[in-house]
Amino acid sequence: MWRRHFLALGAAGLAPAQKKPDDTIIASPTQDATPRVGIVLSSFKQGEDHDGTKIPGLRDPRPPGAPLTSAQLDAMVRKAIDLAALRSKEFAGVGDPEDWVVIKPHIPSRETAAAVTDPRIVRTVISYLAERKRGLRFTVAEAFDGWTADWGGAFDGLSYRAVVDELARRFPGRRFEIADLNAADTLELPVPGKALARNNPSGSYRIPKIIQQCDRLISLAPLATDAAAGVSLSIKNYFGIAPKNDLAKLGSPDEVMIDLFGYRPADLAIVGGSMGIEGGGAAVHHNLLVAGMKAVAVDSVAAATMGFNPADLRFLALGEKKGFGAWDLDEIWTRGNDVDEAKRNFRKSV
Repeated sequence: MWRRHFLALGAAGLAPAQKKPDDTIIASPTQDATPRVGIVLSSFKQGEDHDGTKIPGLRDPRPPGAPLTSAQLDAMVRKAIDLAALRSKEFAGVGDPEDWVVIKPHIPSRETAAAVTDPRIVRTVISYLAERKRGLRFTVAEAFDGWTADWGGAFDGLSYRAVVDELARRFPGRRFEIADLNAADTLELPVPGKALARNNPSGSYRIPKIIQQCDRLISLAPLATDAAAGVSLSIKNYFGIAPKNDLAKLGSPDEVMIDLFGYRPADLAIVGGSMGIEGGGAAVHHNLLVAGMKAVAVDSVAAATMGFNPADLRFLALGEKKGFGAWDLDEIWTRGNDVDEAKRNFRKSV
């Protein structure tokens, strides 16, 4: 387990957890031979596991293109998490009551709401864990400072700041906070495996201590296409943890995202929502969530539902070599909807 200096301050304390630079730990991915990935359309009525076990559907299914209430989206997220399990245990059974959980959403600057992780999804994920007493400190962390923005009334007019304030009222005794990674303390850390030594002479990145020292990290991102990498999903979401001037000096985005992911692999990855991005930035309405505990497998399945061939996405192969999950759909146990059921072909970015 990661060290929890913040516990000495009490759940209501406000000082951040600290570690000395020489006390740094590089995380390793959770081991599981067959990753499971949940696929949940808003229309999901009933599914069946590979062993014949019936999977109950949503209580109030809606067409994939229909508008969703917050309650309907909440049910989708909970179903996706329930299906995002290892063979050994469910996701909620992995952590401890005193864990420090970091949620990494995707919030690009100056873009439409379709490119932003829906704050209602963040609210449900944190609520899911807090209700099960899996976490004492919850930090929503992104390189962003406009936490009161509601993106023109999207997401029921809910801002990230409002989400955190609501959670603090609902779950007294736990700590809820927001962190701007642009202003966060960082450590200069070597690249795990030095995959970018030829492009990065120092073989290191400046990584926020928040990312490095948390007990659990959850990556939440919309479905989106990307001109350089093909798709922008849970692993590409890690671009937000490194200073932009560092990234501008480096080479292949495929290698960069895998290097960054290697500093603290996600314990849970969820991609999708009600909106996504295709082509040159056009909004897409498609009510779909893909979730799992192996990010490479999650991104592979999500890419397939977007009409991409995972074999054409280099970062997936690089991630598999690093042990972050299988990219071959034949090696992934999907649960809920089938890939073909969930598919909507996204126009590629150029």
